[in-house]
Amino acid sequence: MERRPLTIGIHTIPNADPSAVRQFVKQEQPPVEPETTDSRQLTINPPTSSPRLSGSTPAITIKRPQQKSTSIAPIGLIPVTVRLRPELAGALKRASLERQLAGEESYTQQELVEQALEPWLTSRGYLG
Repeated sequence: MERRPLTIGIHTIPNADPSAVRQFVKQEQPPVEPETTDSRQLTINPPTSSPRLSGSTPAITIKRPQQKSTSIAPIGLIPVTVRLRPELAGALKRASLERQLAGEESYTQQELVEQALEPWLTSRGYLG
């Protein structure tokens, strides 16, 4: 088996920003971007009814940078670990093995759990 450095994998992810992948792999914080002229501004003019505020009171300007989406869509499957009661784990394993022996199309534990979770998540509005 050939051993390769982890950085080689950065160049093999299709449609991914190499700098974002590198930052994720190396656990680096994204660089702070300087403010652009496209940032949104919120100007607040204080009320002038108070005697202390009357006269030439400057407006307060708060700059809000535009939010940029830098999320990377996951490719493939994401590992999730759960702990099950022994009777549930045993029943899942038995169902998987029996379906495999019977030649059923979906027989892996992963497929069975996905088929059970999907309707539950959909009915409660967690999955579109």
